[in-house]
Amino acid sequence: MILALTLAGCAAGAPAPGAGGADAPVLRIVAEPDANGRRPVAVDVVRVADPALAGRLAGLDAAGWFRDREALSAEAGNRIAIASWEMVPGQSVLLHSLPPFATAPTQTLVYARYGAPGAHRQTLDGAGALDVRLGRESFTVAPLTEGTP
Repeated sequence: MILALTLAGCAAGAPAPGAGGADAPVLRIVAEPDANGRRPVAVDVVRVADPALAGRLAGLDAAGWFRDREALSAEAGNRIAIASWEMVPGQSVLLHSLPPFATAPTQTLVYARYGAPGAHRQTLDGAGALDVRLGRESFTVAPLTEGTP
């Protein structure tokens, strides 16, 4: 089931497994002022509990993911958890939790829907805290470290 979140700087739910304590941030998304040519960017954080499914999803670019995510989510059942945002340029969110997931993810994928061509997909092992930076034509994902402003 796709979990769409409308955020005003906060989130509900239990902390993501392996993502730190209740007070530690688990996700920061920052959209630079010129992100996606100054247009909104759809972002999906996909936590996957099945290595074979993770490999399959890692082969999808963002266009393929956003086109097929409903069917993929239905097929995957409880082996996948999806959190979605629509970020506008200049916006940032800092979350201390993500929606609950029944098991520890083996892989986390981040997809961003840009107007420019490209894979627009990042893959990380496990479920550590993430720092997502949305730029003009692409994005980066890095571990979110304690004390990060």
